[in-house]
Amino acid sequence: MAKAPVRVGVPHMGPYSYLAKKVVGGMMKEAGAGHVSIEPAPLTTKKTVLRGWQLMDENMCLPAKITLGNILESADTGVDAILEWDSCGDCRLKTYHILHKRVVERLGYKTKIIAMRPDGLKKGLGELGVDKRQLKVVVRGTLRKLWEFDHRMMLRQAKPKPGAPRVGICGEIYTVLEPAANLDLFKRLEEQGAYVHNALPLSQFIFKFLLNGQKRGEWASILAYLGMWPEVWRWAIRGLKRPDVDYKLWKQAEEETEKYLPEHSIGGHGKESITWAIYYALAGFDGVIHILPFPCMPEATVSALLDDVSKDYGIPVNHLVFDQQFGEQNLITRAEAMVNMLRFRKEGLDSILKARSPGVWLGVDVGSTSTKAALLDGDTLEVIDSEYQFTARAPMEALKRVMAALRARHPDLKVEGFATTGSGRRLAQALLSAPLAVDEITCQTVASRLMVPGARSILEIGGQDSKFISLDESGIPTWFNMNSICSAGTGAFLSSAAREFKIPVEEFGSRCRSCSSFVTITGRCGVFAESDIVSKQQLGYPVDAIIKGMCRALAQNFINNVCRAREPQSPVLFTGGVALNGGVADAFAEIVKSQVVVHPHAKVSGAIGAALVAMARRATGALDVNLAESDLATSSLSCKDCANECEVSLIHRKGSIVAAMGTKCGKWEVLIGRPSAGAPTTSEEAHAHMDVTRDSLLVQQEV
Repeated sequence: MAKAPVRVGVPHMGPYSYLAKKVVGGMMKEAGAGHVSIEPAPLTTKKTVLRGWQLMDENMCLPAKITLGNILESADTGVDAILEWDSCGDCRLKTYHILHKRVVERLGYKTKIIAMRPDGLKKGLGELGVDKRQLKVVVRGTLRKLWEFDHRMMLRQAKPKPGAPRVGICGEIYTVLEPAANLDLFKRLEEQGAYVHNALPLSQFIFKFLLNGQKRGEWASILAYLGMWPEVWRWAIRGLKRPDVDYKLWKQAEEETEKYLPEHSIGGHGKESITWAIYYALAGFDGVIHILPFPCMPEATVSALLDDVSKDYGIPVNHLVFDQQFGEQNLITRAEAMVNMLRFRKEGLDSILKARSPGVWLGVDVGSTSTKAALLDGDTLEVIDSEYQFTARAPMEALKRVMAALRARHPDLKVEGFATTGSGRRLAQALLSAPLAVDEITCQTVASRLMVPGARSILEIGGQDSKFISLDESGIPTWFNMNSICSAGTGAFLSSAAREFKIPVEEFGSRCRSCSSFVTITGRCGVFAESDIVSKQQLGYPVDAIIKGMCRALAQNFINNVCRAREPQSPVLFTGGVALNGGVADAFAEIVKSQVVVHPHAKVSGAIGAALVAMARRATGALDVNLAESDLATSSLSCKDCANECEVSLIHRKGSIVAAMGTKCGKWEVLIGRPSAGAPTTSEEAHAHMDVTRDSLLVQQEV
């Protein structure tokens, strides 16, 4: 008698969910359990993430939230059961299936959740009509296919691109493997020209004891039970070898890991992250990116130790902490800056700093709170002129004002070339038809090296972003970091207080210097700081002492959270708009016990760097200085072609669409160049506007 069809869902984990559909589904048929089909969850979107986030405790990590969203979306399709991981040493991942099961039951779903451990699979699949013999066939075939799949990927990784910066990726395995969790980090790095090595293919997790030579007897018994006799010899006895790893160096890295975390396992891949960072240094990689979801305890624990590895082995280690609120633009900036920094380490800065080209070069910096421009003389590298305007949440209008001011002072202005930078660099690039857009870290580095050649540390603080860049003796950047989830180390922290005190922020410096004492302010979080300021006022402390305490709190927060374990080396260069606040500059000097040099063009240093890079890279092009007279506008459309439901921003200039932003797949860029008249406001109107079918665009998206 034929068994009733059973649908089993699997949450997403990079390409492996689709591998499960193909391989496990095929193995089920081969084993005589063809009534069981494997179905990956619907594609993970921001709605998936939001759904899981709303139903999990805030202190649970991102993998728990995304996986719950996957489970609920699978349950919506009516699957009978869902497979979920249940093992990772001491990591709390092994409890997620319990927590998720409670949520599923509370919401009234009848879907079973099957824990992916030996007894869980045996019991769960047994209830779905899969007997022990069939289960052995499925597991055996799946393990072999998994290794074949990962082995092909490792063979590709074993062939780095000649001359490309080599970046190793380690950290928590789910966030490393799932593009929805890491916002396509691998793709973004590769688009910048980097060779990327993934430390954690899925087989690394499943076979980790074979890879590091422990518990081989236990694994040999499991493989023998499954009837995998060739693998008993090749995997369990001889050891499973990755073609993209030098095992002599790996063994050395394991031994040297004990200097940092002796005799302890802290769960997850925490200790392995240390080993991989050391391995990457020994193997000649240019940099390491350590990925961790907030708040992953194993990876958070070792992050400070990884900072020590970075200093001890001379390899940059950048930490990327992902949660449901981590911004995509933030990631793009970090990826671009990481690859550019590694190129500087390989090639030096001479190609930029020694470049000379006659004429005037323009740099434009559109930031969160201010928009700046600088004109650079290509022969002397002197700043001819600059302009600074508050963005006031209207970047296009601010850009108009900046260009109008330059035009008023230079009516016959002609530039050889130009580039944009800042968080709004893509918008400015579209409006100005700029030939180049450059990340802020690169621009601040080259501008600082131009103006203060001997600087060893760069502290840059703007309205909502702050950055720390460490330089070696020759001025090459060796490490950088940006603020992540708190604005307490930025100008916004001071601006909000200035509004409350009704004191211009420009007066903070003089008032701090005239005050002999300061009041300690909680500076870790902007919200908590405001509460602390109110309580200090209620206790009668003078305003000037509170302001001085705020400036010190900002500086201390920057040192603790942006510099991390790295101590700024003298000479320290302070740049960005906040650098002109003497109270903050004095606080930095006191904390680092070193002279702090304020950049001579602190407010426009990013724009100067953009102009310098434009000249060095010959980013030539015609600039329309009459931007103020242009008809600039924006409109938006709601794309309903997939569950991401992107809000697409269309930028208009001179009656044409010049940019389409806010879309994950980029398909709406086909509107660029189309007339603004009758611009679409919905995806339905957009399809009609372009005379193409929805299906053709969906095919384009999939490709």
